[in-house]
Amino acid sequence: MAQRSLRFDVEAGPQAPGEARHRVVTCLRDWGFGDKRWLDAVAVVVSEVVTNAVQHGGGPLIAVALEARTAPVVLSVADSSAVTPRRREPDDRGGRGLLLLDALSERWYVLDENGGKRVHVEFGPAEVSPFEEDAP
Repeated sequence: MAQRSLRFDVEAGPQAPGEARHRVVTCLRDWGFGDKRWLDAVAVVVSEVVTNAVQHGGGPLIAVALEARTAPVVLSVADSSAVTPRRREPDDRGGRGLLLLDALSERWYVLDENGGKRVHVEFGPAEVSPFEEDAP
């Protein structure tokens, strides 16, 4: 079974979501994922999770990791806040992020990490997957 991984840090700030989104989607394309709808869903989730880390995470860096196996593809984002994301009623200031994660991913969960947290998001198989080539 093929497995690929990517790890990088982005500075917490207004550029972080765009930088993380670009690096993750470029990497997935380089790995052979070609389904545009699937890549668009991943891009939205990366932006949302990194934006939340910037707004609520505290700390100078946000750690991003991506792991791809036959299924699922797992995105994880770590920040220095131990506060677990929680649902709230959507309003003009937000509250839609976890609804997006629910709609665009297979599942998501949060684990403690070094006094902070890491949000893991699992994506089901893409319509066009590079792993189909690995099958016997």
